[in-house]
Amino acid sequence: MPVVVPRLAVPFGTDLHPATDTARVATERWARDSGLTARPELRARLHATAPARLAGRVAPHATLDGLLLSAAWAAWLFLFDDEYCDESDIGSDPAAMTEVTVWLLSALETGTAGPGDVFGGALADLSRRLRRLTGPVQWGRFTQAVISYFYALVWEATCRQHGTLAPLDEYIRMRRHSGAVATCLALIETINGFELDDRAWYDPSVRAASDAVADIICWSNDIVSYRKEETQSSADVLSLPTVLARQHGMTEQQALDRCAVMLEQRIADYYAAERPLLASGNPGLIRFAADLRHWIAGNLEWSYETGRYKVSAP
Repeated sequence: MPVVVPRLAVPFGTDLHPATDTARVATERWARDSGLTARPELRARLHATAPARLAGRVAPHATLDGLLLSAAWAAWLFLFDDEYCDESDIGSDPAAMTEVTVWLLSALETGTAGPGDVFGGALADLSRRLRRLTGPVQWGRFTQAVISYFYALVWEATCRQHGTLAPLDEYIRMRRHSGAVATCLALIETINGFELDDRAWYDPSVRAASDAVADIICWSNDIVSYRKEETQSSADVLSLPTVLARQHGMTEQQALDRCAVMLEQRIADYYAAERPLLASGNPGLIRFAADLRHWIAGNLEWSYETGRYKVSAP
């Protein structure tokens, strides 16, 4: 019997930013001019992935500059993932991945890159754009999230090189970073034109809600992209279904169904973490909670719209 990938839904929706098509045109031009999509097949793949639509779904009330930055960052992440991660030999070589992330971190921190360094040059450009839009506190949060993302990519490469799957608790913790969701959540304030101080940002309820959102998005991706990863990856797939199947001796179907149950529980966890934010009376926290909801619902909406995973909406 063929495996059935569960259809996912969340109990709230999101809108689409009215300037999404403007962002699409600008992002595809930026990727081409940066050299990220020098080949026609890369341009076609980016167009099908629709990173600007993701940006428009998860930030329907963003400023225009924020929307353009968000779309470009999403484009960079997707193109980098395709070039260097699970579909690449580098994605199974932790030494090579370390070398790649070291020079990319330099591009991020200095805003400069060497000649011919396509991904570094594009990241340096994003770094300069972000610095113009944000303050030092938000910049610091973003760079820390990117460092954690790079570190998690080395962890993934190590797992693939050894041909091992991480224990479930380790996988859940590291997946929050390897999915780059934390980098995107760190941009919420800048993209949407408001600011949380450190006391609010590090509030336990904000951290719990953000962790829940990261898990929801990453686990949703593991389910929706299951077919794509199984057919296109050049290495063992490191995903929640495969970790569950290996650790608990489950079939593919049992593991996928268990993922869907875990996802529902994590959404309930988000509701619990969100309540004190909504009851705080703090406009920034209330706005942040609303934008976290946009991320949950918008990412799932986009997942069924994009040509990246080739799945249809439930």
